[in-house]
Amino acid sequence: MSEEGLKLLFYQYRDKIYGFFVQFLGDRELSNDLMQDIFLKLIQSNSELEEIADMDGYIYQMCRNRAYDHLKKAYRDKEYRDHLASHLDLWTNQIKPEAEKKMDADHYHEILEQSLSKLPDQQRLIFNLSKKEGLSHKKIAEKLNLSPITVRNHLHRAIKKIRATTNPDVDLIMVIVGWVIVWTLGS
Repeated sequence: MSEEGLKLLFYQYRDKIYGFFVQFLGDRELSNDLMQDIFLKLIQSNSELEEIADMDGYIYQMCRNRAYDHLKKAYRDKEYRDHLASHLDLWTNQIKPEAEKKMDADHYHEILEQSLSKLPDQQRLIFNLSKKEGLSHKKIAEKLNLSPITVRNHLHRAIKKIRATTNPDVDLIMVIVGWVIVWTLGS
């Protein structure tokens, strides 16, 4: 893609990408950083961009993956979990007492655990290895003697079933964030 094409891509998608991250993570400064990361990756993969038929879908997938990477980082990094939790409180414009935060987090944790209990054993195991332990598809595949594609498919099905079994009024991201907060308050 030409330099002019990259500029057009930037102007066409910058607000959408920024808005996605603000809505997903609730942190404007972080959203700006992640938006820059997305454009850096797009520039680095410049030679492949012309082959992409659905640029909207491609960029959305990049943004979603980047946001989930940040949530996974929160599971492994206590300081980052605290930072994320504080921004989520500001995002909802609520300052909750610790007890209320704990009750909300416990509620979302319970919703997730109930949904996980309904999954087939293999999907539950792969979900836990990926989301709770933060293992990559490749590491899970090696550990379970499966192909990374099989791991990805099981994880995709697990997430789809979790979404189907949770209350439609409860966003899956809130369930996962509640789970992060339980873990943060417990450590």
